[in-house]
Amino acid sequence: MSAEFHLQRDVRMTNLLLPAMGLVLLFMGRRLFWFFVAVLGFAAGLQAAPLLLDPAPFWMVWAVGLVFGVIGALLALFFQQVAIIAGGFLSGVSLSLHLLPAANTNLLVTISLLCGIASAVALWLFFDWVLILLSTLIGASLIIDGIGWQAPFAIIGYVLLVAAGVGVQGRWLRARRGPAG
Repeated sequence: MSAEFHLQRDVRMTNLLLPAMGLVLLFMGRRLFWFFVAVLGFAAGLQAAPLLLDPAPFWMVWAVGLVFGVIGALLALFFQQVAIIAGGFLSGVSLSLHLLPAANTNLLVTISLLCGIASAVALWLFFDWVLILLSTLIGASLIIDGIGWQAPFAIIGYVLLVAAGVGVQGRWLRARRGPAG
């Protein structure tokens, strides 16, 4: 089989996996904190692998992503306080890189680091609602990226997905806390 066939298969697999992970985060990110951190670890691994192993075959990039994802899940399960900081930081960096144009590399790195620190602190201080917001933002990003929508559909879809995710997760949180919470 040709290299082009394998590349197309790998791209199709990614385009199916991203929206699936995004849907889980969008609607269940608060309930599945370990999955939230695992997805962030997986994404960080996918982004780091080409930098660490250049050139690397697609399967190796995925393997690094999976290893980072498992590390993230284990952190969330056994070292929750560390996972809160790591998850907050990675989500802030990921969102800033996703939402900001890549014009000036030095400025983008500085902004991304600041967003990562701000997200980590916010998640540490206001866990429930910040986790709901971050998981819906990351989930909506994964869905839109996986589908491949472009502006203006991507922007409209992103806003609608975030609103739906925050609404569903917020209702579940209020129901869990009861009428006084």
